[in-house]
Amino acid sequence: MEADTTLFQASKGRQPRGFGRWGFQIGNEKHFVVGRYSNSKKEAFKIAQTRDVERVVVLPDKKLAPQSATSERPDTKTMSQDQINNIKARLMAQAEVRKFGKRTRTVIPVDGMKATQIMVVFDVQSKRTAHCIAKRGFYIVNYTKPAMCPGEIDMEDAYRIANWWFYKKLGGRLPHWAEPDDMVQDAVTRLIERGGDPRMAEASYRFYVVRGAMAEYLRRNQKHEHEDEEEIEAPGSRWGTWDRSYRATETMCRIIEAKGIAPMARAA
Repeated sequence: MEADTTLFQASKGRQPRGFGRWGFQIGNEKHFVVGRYSNSKKEAFKIAQTRDVERVVVLPDKKLAPQSATSERPDTKTMSQDQINNIKARLMAQAEVRKFGKRTRTVIPVDGMKATQIMVVFDVQSKRTAHCIAKRGFYIVNYTKPAMCPGEIDMEDAYRIANWWFYKKLGGRLPHWAEPDDMVQDAVTRLIERGGDPRMAEASYRFYVVRGAMAEYLRRNQKHEHEDEEEIEAPGSRWGTWDRSYRATETMCRIIEAKGIAPMARAA
């Protein structure tokens, strides 16, 4: 089976490639197929076999396919955030684990998507990075930055895990300005954001998400809000002095508790 691209090359000055509404002349009939050129050509060959035709002609009037629910390429300019989240959840369901050297990473197929659409769906800030993702055909999940993957979640279980981690793992070891309700709520919010991740079925991963959310809360709020950045970082600042004193007191309390002299709360 042969595809004659003479008309297309004469009109566009290049070989046919990419995504669109491809036209094919098959015998005396014209057929249009939506998708990537390689896939569309295969569909045209199947039609040609039913017509006993050995050659198809690629027509020059390639047009972008109208966007719809079944389109391979979403139009992010006219889509709401909920629709984008649904697309991301659908792509996450196709994710697979691959090994790159000694590291194992989760990859998501992005066949048929443009770089601009990858930037919107996966929150990629660099155009160059988005183009590389589109070229290689898959997106490598970066778990070092927050990523939305909405899905179903058990709220009672989420609060149970968050409260357990806070009171069992962090109880008695937090600075005075830490708000328990805020930390628990941040952890539950993070669980909601990751609800569609396939790994959420594992209890160990849910605990990992909770731990990361609470650690992020402490990093984000470790500086006094009523002090300016310059005052906090200045040598001999009140915050620096208090922080050193707190850490020294915490160390002494741990030593006292380790020796079994008194419970840590009483020692503090």
